[in-house]
Amino acid sequence: MTEPTVRFHTDALHHDDGVLGVATLDRPKALNALDHQMIRELLEIVARVEADPTIRGLWIESSAEKAFCAGGDVRDVTNQGQRGGLTDLSHASDYLADEYLLDVALRLCTKPVFAWGDGYIMGGGMGVFQGADVRFVTEHSNLAMPEVRIGFVPDCGGSWFLQRVPGGLGICLSMSGVTVSAADACWLNLADWLMPRVEKDTLYQSILGLPFAHKATALSSLGSQLAAATGEAPRQGPWETHGLKLAHTIRHQTPKGVWSVMQHWHHEVPELFVGLEQASPGASLVAGAQFQRSRYGSLVEGVIQEHDIGMRMLTDGEWCEGVRALLIDKDKNPQWRFSKIESVTEDWIEAMLAPMIWSDGHPLRHRLQSHGYFHQ
Repeated sequence: MTEPTVRFHTDALHHDDGVLGVATLDRPKALNALDHQMIRELLEIVARVEADPTIRGLWIESSAEKAFCAGGDVRDVTNQGQRGGLTDLSHASDYLADEYLLDVALRLCTKPVFAWGDGYIMGGGMGVFQGADVRFVTEHSNLAMPEVRIGFVPDCGGSWFLQRVPGGLGICLSMSGVTVSAADACWLNLADWLMPRVEKDTLYQSILGLPFAHKATALSSLGSQLAAATGEAPRQGPWETHGLKLAHTIRHQTPKGVWSVMQHWHHEVPELFVGLEQASPGASLVAGAQFQRSRYGSLVEGVIQEHDIGMRMLTDGEWCEGVRALLIDKDKNPQWRFSKIESVTEDWIEAMLAPMIWSDGHPLRHRLQSHGYFHQ
């Protein structure tokens, strides 16, 4: 029998006859990379929390301090970085559909969800983390949506939650794949509270003591407690320092214009866009176009579009090539379809953004409808 990748238990609340559910991601050797088994286990846990009236909320953490979750299992999705792209999408389609269903289920959970985001939080891990109502980071946290560096675009709801980054700066995070610190993550609205790692147990006991009669009551009470007990970050990160000025320079720019601005800033303030040159030029512009067309869209609309883009970029081969070069062969020399931003064609971008046609219905849309999420 396969060992579970997520451990689940409940702890009694202090002032209530209910319990708090605790889900511990437990693939430490893989930095909790989300394989299909882990995704299914998390879906079952969310469903259990929703269905059981004695479970008043959900706390999500990692069994290892190094990473909350370092991403999705992209080796598996791309068939180990298969050269030339995929012809059979059935496995990848099911994986991404379940992963994106999980992201929506967490975001729309009727009970409060708390995520202790210590260590690396990247890609698919960001999808889980951003689904929480209260997102905690520590001094050891590093956050990123690095998909353009493996020839894909931010997914797992990135089309939606990156819109909530102040100043429209989400497009820069989307197109560059840069990693941000915990302090900057709070300023960028990718996290809520920066807590010292040593305060975890004290914080957890405070959550067990919350009034859970209603979700809003629990969250409001926790917010009041934390506001009184914590202060501002001890120092500003580069995004907080330069973010408003950067936001002004990208306003109303096309994705190619945004890329040009980022290159300028990369030269002037290198710590903002470390590793910018690693991004696939094609994937970066698709990411920018997806960000802009999702500006007023919902989370559900966003993940459906992301699923379609995933299928397009798997068959095209860009995503597979990125995984091959960075994670399989590790030669760090991806042969991108386009060698530079200027050579990326508009018709290729449009082809990557085109909706997929499914003979038996869209796999993700079907899952969302069956769970009652499609019209929420």
